[in-house]
Amino acid sequence: MIKLLIDRQLPSSDAIAARRNFSEILHGLPKKKTINSPWFYGAIGFSSVIFLILLNFFV
Repeated sequence: MIKLLIDRQLPSSDAIAARRNFSEILHGLPKKKTINSPWFYGAIGFSSVIFLILLNFFV
């Protein structure tokens, strides 16, 4: 392991720039759909029901 680290050549700035493919990495991640998540509908649904109950109670 030490020999590999000692004999290793440092990458050039062109090689580093070629490996920076952040757009490919981001496109490879799974997409999260927050609107279709049950947590989203649970939080929005619960708060809207409470709001309607409070609105009918106080008005």
